[in-house]
Amino acid sequence: METTPDPQAARDALREAERAAAAPFVDYPPTPPWYSPAVGAWFTCLAAIVWYRPDTKFAIPAMIVLIALVGAFVAWHTRVRGTMPTLTGAPRELRGPMLAYAAGVVVIAAVVIPLGMWEPLAGVLATFVLVTAGIAAYEAAYARAARAVRERLE
Repeated sequence: METTPDPQAARDALREAERAAAAPFVDYPPTPPWYSPAVGAWFTCLAAIVWYRPDTKFAIPAMIVLIALVGAFVAWHTRVRGTMPTLTGAPRELRGPMLAYAAGVVVIAAVVIPLGMWEPLAGVLATFVLVTAGIAAYEAAYARAARAVRERLE
């Protein structure tokens, strides 16, 4: 007995596989409102330590706290979202926001590093404002792209 392959069944199976692959990137709870300011505050603390160069009795414990906060953040983010956003395996709609994020990091660094070297307080304040705004913009762009992925795979 010979069977004829069903093209629609094959397409459905491929779409289902694509949905499963995209799920870790697009099925997640909303980002809490404190997220962007918290990231901005973390980078602001780092910038303040770098530009004000406090005594090592303060700088070393402060850096240890900042590093511990990064570890706690990565653990929390991975638990809440189920994955860390990476370009590897990400649906094509998410690559634009991720590449814009990388470009934004370069632009912010190009602005705040010279500013902080010239006037540390201005650099610290600019770090908070630009990083907070940048993370908020990235989160909004990522959410729009994730919505586009979900619509494409419906």
